[in-house]
Order: sequence, then C-alpha cells, then structure tokens
Amino acid sequence: MEENDLSDTTLATNDKSEMTKNLLKIGIPAVLESLINVVVTSIDTKMISPLGKKAVSAVSITGQPKLLFLCIFFALGTAVSIFVSQSLGRKDKNEANAYFHSVLRMTIIISIILGILLSVFASPVVRIFSKQKDTLDLSIQFFRIIMGFMIFQTVSIVLNAALRGIGKTRVTLVSSICTGAVDLFVNYLLIEGHWGFPRLEVAGDAIATVAGTVVACIVSIIFLMKNSDFLTLKGLFKKQTDYPEVKTNIRNKAGNTVFENLFTRLGFIISGIIISTLPSDETAVYFVAMILLNYSFAFGDGIQSAVVTLAGKSTGAKEYDKLKMYLMKAMRIALLVSAVLSIIYIAGGRLFYGSFFKDEESISTGITYSYVAAALTFLQITRIVNVAAMRGMGEVKAPRKMATLCVLIVNPACSYVLSILLGFGVWGIWQATTVSQICWCIMSFIMVRSCMKKLELKNA
Repeated sequence: MEENDLSDTTLATNDKSEMTKNLLKIGIPAVLESLINVVVTSIDTKMISPLGKKAVSAVSITGQPKLLFLCIFFALGTAVSIFVSQSLGRKDKNEANAYFHSVLRMTIIISIILGILLSVFASPVVRIFSKQKDTLDLSIQFFRIIMGFMIFQTVSIVLNAALRGIGKTRVTLVSSICTGAVDLFVNYLLIEGHWGFPRLEVAGDAIATVAGTVVACIVSIIFLMKNSDFLTLKGLFKKQTDYPEVKTNIRNKAGNTVFENLFTRLGFIISGIIISTLPSDETAVYFVAMILLNYSFAFGDGIQSAVVTLAGKSTGAKEYDKLKMYLMKAMRIALLVSAVLSIIYIAGGRLFYGSFFKDEESISTGITYSYVAAALTFLQITRIVNVAAMRGMGEVKAPRKMATLCVLIVNPACSYVLSILLGFGVWGIWQATTVSQICWCIMSFIMVRSCMKKLELKNA
C-alpha cells in the first residue's frame, strides 16, 4: 500500500504547487472516506426498510443517544490528531507516542466501563430519547448491541484520528471501505436471513454494525504493527514518565472538545424537537434537502483532516508562513468545492427530488430548497476549514464557544421565533439555519486570524 506520508523534503519547500499537492494528498482520501460513510449509512437504512417503518424508526431513534456518548471519543480523537500532528512538526516521535498511548488507554478504559453500563441500562437510556411505544423494544435491542460492543468503534475512532494526524488518510480510507463492505454484507446475511443465516432483522443490523467496526480496528492495528516509523503500538501499557504534561494537555484539549460536541448535539436535539412540531408533509421535503448538506459536510470534513494535519505540523515546527499559506490554499479549495457542489445541487434538483417524490409541488419546493442548500454549502465548508486551522494550532476553546453560541443558542432561538411564533413554518427553519451559519462563519474568520496573531506573538 502506497502511503501519502508527509516527508520532510516535501514540507521543506516553499513551492506553492507542492503545498497544494500536500493538501490534496491528504484531503482527497479523507473526502472519499467521509462520502463512503454517508453512502453506507444511506444504504444501511435502505436495507432495513423492507422490515417496515417501525424498524427504520427504531434504528434511527438510537442515533441521538449513540452520538451523545460517542462525542467523548470524537473529542479524544480530535485531541490526539492535534497532538501527533504538532509532534510530527517537531520531529518528536516519543512525544507523539506518549500522547497516542495515553489517549488510546483512556479510550479502552472508558469504553469498557461505558459499554457495560449502557448494555445493562439500555432500556432507561433509550426511553429518555424515545416515546414511541411501538418501536421501543426494537430500539433497546439495537442500542444494547451496538453500545455493548462500542469498544471496537471507539478504538477505531482514536486509531484513525491518530493516523490522520500524520497524514495517513489512505489507511483510514481503506479502513472505511472495509468497514462499509463488511457492514453491508453482514446486513445482507442477517437482516432478512440469506445463505442459511438466521433472520435477525434489527438485531442483525446491529451485529453488522459491530462487525464493521471490528474490521476497522483490525485494519488500523495491522498497519501500525507493520509500519511503526512514527506511531507505534509498542509500549502502549508502559508507564510514561518523560512527558508529565501529557495528561493535563489531553484533559484541556479533549475536555473543551467534549463540551463543544455535547452542546452541539444538544442544540441539534432542541432544533429537532422544534421541527417535529411542524406538519410531516411540510418537513418531508426539508429532510430530503438536508441530505445535500450531509454531502457538503462530508467534503468539508475531508478538507478538515488535511488542514488539521498540515496546520498542526506547521505549528509544531513554528513555520507560521507555511501555516498561513496552507490555510489560504485550503480556503481556495473549499470555495472551489462549494461552487461545484452548489452548481450540482441547483442543476440536478429536479432529478434529485424526483427520486423521492412524485408530486410536482414537493419537487418544486425541493428545487427552491436547493438554492438555500447551495448558499449554506459555502458557509459550512469555509467555516469548517477555519475551525480546522484553529484546532491544528492547538486552539480548542474558541471553536467550543462559537459552536455553543450558534448551535445551542442562536439556531434554536431563531427556529422557534421564525417557524413557530411568526408562523413561517419550514421556511423559518431554513432562515434560522442561515442566520446561525452566517454568524458561525463570520466568527470563524475573525477568530482564526486572532489565533494566528496570538501564536506569532507568543513565539516571537
């Protein structure tokens, strides 16, 4: 497997085309990985749909509590990605592994404890998030399986985040492809029972999800065992005394990111409750339009991986001119990607919504929503790039504050006022989303420049 490793020779040059090449080498596999995850999720839902609306609802309902608990591990993944990328810039392999091992140990311990607790208390946890009595038992069954074996997914999250931090996005892409393939294949075998396997329905879907995460873990572990040029699993459980600041730094970085993820998730839940008060025939087209923004996020998420890695390495090496150049290059790529996606969304609106709806009114409404999604794509992807640069520089408090303000306060408040009090309905939701995204985007541009100035003054 040919790797997109970041050689010192490549990063030592000031050639602008070489810097663009570095961004694309990391970003393209990361974008493909994110897109694969979105596609697999869509196919997974499609495979469960023959069981009926109850099964689809039962599985979907578990998404919120699952993500709520997984946000701890997404935060740990973000932290380890920042630390190893900066250590890569300092060319300090031992420091990188000190952070990597500490985060991985935390992940294993927390996963075991949470896995046991959530398996035992699956029923009361799911009941908090679901009031649908006819799907409750299925939701509990699904949640108990995936969270009981969550350790495979959480370890995979941290392993892949560390690999992205040193630019190994091709490995994480292979891991994602293998995960999706196994998930869908086991779905085929167990949901409806094929090739002599039992028909397990919703439980089969849960087992398939776990099987996919097991494979993801194996792929990443095999790579680290065979390619330990920078990160290694050797000495994972050995006590580290050379870097006493490791645990404190992890708590600071991961702690802020955990709160950011929690507040963001809570904001989504509140906004979801507001949307659920609107008539289903009005929200149906809205939810389909949101699929477009999921794809926009997938592209932004891929670019984010490249920016965190290269910004982190430039920060670690104290090469601030390169940091600025990488951000500028990434922003140009983000604008180009946003423009292409927007054109596709607008030009292909009739075809896209026509695959979901047959009535002309819904299709026409969807086409109108595509224009909003196109505009939001620019705001979303450019904001993601700015926040990624801040994280690469080691700044996690500013992203938390911005997410808290925009997602937890501005968006729900505007949604309630515009859609409920003023009676704009779904259009009120779109307006609220636009307002919050504009605020978030503007603040990200201001804060990323402020972070750069502080970093330069600190190291002057």
